[in-house]
Amino acid sequence: MREEARFWVDDATWDLECAQDMLDRERYNYAVWLSRQAAEKLLKACYLIVLRSSVPRDHNLLVLGRECFGHAISEINPQLTFLNPHYTTTRYVDAALGAPKDIYDRGFAEQALTKAREVFQWIRSKVSLD
Repeated sequence: MREEARFWVDDATWDLECAQDMLDRERYNYAVWLSRQAAEKLLKACYLIVLRSSVPRDHNLLVLGRECFGHAISEINPQLTFLNPHYTTTRYVDAALGAPKDIYDRGFAEQALTKAREVFQWIRSKVSLD
């Protein structure tokens, strides 16, 4: 694996671990955001690994997944669809229409972390990340 791809995979893994830390510390909005970020970064690693092309600036998980895996991505579309909209609402008052820390709860953060882990598992079943 190219060094740049390894950096993306490692950073995605780090974000997933940090999401668990934020969940444990009851920082639910950040647990959701980091879960989403982990999925995005792993998909971006796939640009380098699968497509052998540069990493795009796009943040849409569904687009990233479809470009890397085609129709096969439909297997994890529910997970990506769940995570996708939380790019800004988890962090910005104007996007959340209130304090982001007040609109996310433990149950939602647990769902986000579970879905991100499912994305990781699915990608690992398709691509060698070692």
